Amino acid sequence: MFSIGIVIALVAAGWVYFDAKELGKGTNDALLWALGVFLLLIVFLPLYLVVGRKKDKKEKPDSDEHYIIDVEATEVEDVFNCPECLKEVQEDFKVCPYCGCSLKLQCKNCGAKLEQDWKVCPHCQEKI
Repeated sequence: MFSIGIVIALVAAGWVYFDAKELGKGTNDALLWALGVFLLLIVFLPLYLVVGRKKDKKEKPDSDEHYIIDVEATEVEDVFNCPECLKEVQEDFKVCPYCGCSLKLQCKNCGAKLEQDWKVCPHCQEKI
């Protein structure tokens, strides 16, 4: 009869150890829970089921949880490529510092801002 009790306590302790490891507990914590269950099954098994089965916060996040990653903000300059020499220039430049190409076109008739690839001013229909 005593040997059956030892086998039951050993099986319960083994289950507690592997369950604790699966829940993210460290090896020492899992061993302490298993040892407690093996020595005092009637006390530690219910205690483990109520208190010890909580997941550790160190565990990998679930896919449905959202986490905020704190990243140092860096100012990003708006850049684009010059249509003539294809080098990167800042968006607020009026001319390319490399080739001298005009980056901000204006209609000669109405003064509206124009895009590089437009053929006609959309405001006054002046040919560019």
